[in-house]
Amino acid sequence: MNKVMKYSAAVLVVGVLVTSIGFTGQTSAFAGPAPITKNTVQQTSVLLKWKDKTISQKGLISQGSTLIPVTVLRDQLGLPLSYNQATRTYSLGTGYRQLNIAVTEYGIDTRINDYYVNDYYVNEYEVKNIGDRLYVPFKLVSDYLGVQGVWNPSLKSLSMTPRVENDVVITAESVDTKTKDASFLLQYPVIGGLVSTDAEKEINSVLEKIKKEFVDASNVQAANRDGSVEHPYEFLQNYLVTYNQNGLLSLVMNQYSYTGGAHGMNNRIGLTFSLKDGKLLSLDDLLKDKNSTYKVTLDKFVLKSLQEFEGYYSEFKGLDANASYYLKTSGLALFFQQYEYAPYAAGNPTFVIPYDQVLPKGTHLFE
Repeated sequence: MNKVMKYSAAVLVVGVLVTSIGFTGQTSAFAGPAPITKNTVQQTSVLLKWKDKTISQKGLISQGSTLIPVTVLRDQLGLPLSYNQATRTYSLGTGYRQLNIAVTEYGIDTRINDYYVNDYYVNEYEVKNIGDRLYVPFKLVSDYLGVQGVWNPSLKSLSMTPRVENDVVITAESVDTKTKDASFLLQYPVIGGLVSTDAEKEINSVLEKIKKEFVDASNVQAANRDGSVEHPYEFLQNYLVTYNQNGLLSLVMNQYSYTGGAHGMNNRIGLTFSLKDGKLLSLDDLLKDKNSTYKVTLDKFVLKSLQEFEGYYSEFKGLDANASYYLKTSGLALFFQQYEYAPYAAGNPTFVIPYDQVLPKGTHLFE
């Protein structure tokens, strides 16, 4: 995981959780570093429920974000929680939904350094340590842990239940190999459990093809490594499952290559499959039947988003037929490659448009 962390910290988008002591205001059952600096912003208490049963622990509203204690994920959802002293990393959950957090000490404080979901670097969420308790944004839980919630504003309560997802088995696999010229650390999913074995084979063949093409191209680069690069090249791949409902499976994948110089390069891939037949869906496949002019709406949305994006330096000419996207529970995520519209430091500009903004009133994407 360290290699993926090293890579991911250079490139990405999205975030996570966990701490060492004081999950409940008491010393935890496993050793770890001192708690990070406490958050002193005023908070509002939130009543929490899991499967209609009130939980003794309370959530909080802080700076507009609904937060829940990490112990709720451990105790109510039953997610394993552990700490690796050697790598100073916390892990919550297993498989493709495992959340990892690396921490670094600065003087007397311990601060969260990097956040990962299945080794995919994420930073759009903010974990908070409040009163020696670690709190996680519910949005993170909703987006990636298979949990949905209903907010009651009058009662200031959040009722959580398992999200209804596709009947599919997603197995997290990896390849870790080295040669004298290169090292490879590849994370990839294997799909199983579908009613249609043909669809299952089709999806896995696409995922295998993407991995193989990356490895083959990387091997060619490594074979041509010259003496000016002292260390072996590095090639890394990881992914994040972003949507798994209504007969659709969506994920985003990163492929990173370091072949010398100040930094490596990242290629991001969005994949959305129909679990009925295994077809890889384009935006046209997804939207055209429901809104024949969807591209006009998306082009306006992307142009406005790019113009407001810090570092935007190129002229947006509209989305093409192979526009990159993936699905989230909250909306359609459109993204671009490094240097396409912004500097390298900006990573992959990503903009999420709610489904009801791209579909005519009264229609729904998932029916």
